[in-house]
Amino acid sequence: MNALKRGLIYILAFFTILQCYSLLSLIVPNRYFYLLIDFVLLILLLYEKKINANNNIFMIIIAYWLSLSLLFSNGYFRNMEFLFSVFLPFPLFLLFSCNRRNVLEYMAAYANIMFALSAISLFFFTFGSILKIIQPTGFYPYTEIEWGRNDYFDYYHVYCEGQTVYALGYSGIRNIALFVEGPMLTYTLSFALYYELFFREQGARKLYLIVMVATIITSFSTTGLLIVIALLYLRFYRVLKNNKFFKYLLQPIILFMLAYVGIYILKDKFASNVFSASARTDDILSSFKCFFDNMLMGVGYQNIDGISPYRLFNRANAGVSTGIGAIVAYGGVLWGIWHIVPFIIGIISYIPNPKQRTQTGFIIMASALLLVTVVQSRILCTIINSISWSFILKNANFKNNMKILRS
Repeated sequence: MNALKRGLIYILAFFTILQCYSLLSLIVPNRYFYLLIDFVLLILLLYEKKINANNNIFMIIIAYWLSLSLLFSNGYFRNMEFLFSVFLPFPLFLLFSCNRRNVLEYMAAYANIMFALSAISLFFFTFGSILKIIQPTGFYPYTEIEWGRNDYFDYYHVYCEGQTVYALGYSGIRNIALFVEGPMLTYTLSFALYYELFFREQGARKLYLIVMVATIITSFSTTGLLIVIALLYLRFYRVLKNNKFFKYLLQPIILFMLAYVGIYILKDKFASNVFSASARTDDILSSFKCFFDNMLMGVGYQNIDGISPYRLFNRANAGVSTGIGAIVAYGGVLWGIWHIVPFIIGIISYIPNPKQRTQTGFIIMASALLLVTVVQSRILCTIINSISWSFILKNANFKNNMKILRS
């Protein structure tokens, strides 16, 4: 791969990360991010000498565009953000991913950038947030950022403070890197961690794993900690699964210990931050209640007022904290099917197709993260969805499961 194409892939990865609710993406108008990202995607696609797209890929693209085009009959969907963050990037990246090397190159660039951002966040978290040796370079009140009720202290636009946490005996500022919330850091970092553990052809880099895991730990994200536990176990199992001593003696002990740790983390979440847990549960339930009353087309893109009547209790300036819930509530089956079908196929395929578990595991993790992270309007979410569909369309076993799903 020549330097120009690699450089464009790094630009694509960097700005998709940055657009996924970094503090800077709420300071600079979002349109600059999604227009640049789509432009780079288009240039990369034109740069390809040959696109090995089969009929299935073209059929999926046509079906995707047709189903989402129907949503434009609702005025809420006549929105530039929806057009350039959801409607256009999916087919562009799906065509780009026809060359499997492109997906791996994108994920490699993505992991390298997330490693750098994680290392920077640990530095500023330690010497800025904890030790107070380094002072913030900027301050942004919630009235300017318009994200919840959090004020943000900024460090050169590469790290910010905006959330405090009480969890696992720690009370204080949490590491959110350059994002506006811990869940956004967890969402972006989980895919980089997954690449290091399962996709990287040269094997995982220990320094990368240490830095990424440390970043998730210092974010005190319940979802992030559970993802780390699950991924490290799966990696450990993958290496030692043929060892009888591990299989019959160590594995049950490790599973018991991991289950205990996971339950402890969840109990601590509900005990120390019951409002956050109950609010997220309410968001998920209200979103799906709204969906069942508006199944085909939903209530409209980002129409939070359409979900509010279904909440169990009123919250001032309440948003929504579930991506998949927002997708089905806002866009009904016409939008939701594109995220739900990969998850169903991933679940169906995981056990009977061990050779494809790396790909199905990625799809299942992406779906789990989308359940608890509100990123449905970010291009990174669309690209991850496109990668999931590329795995489905290129695998014979997945095609068989599509037939099962249709029957």
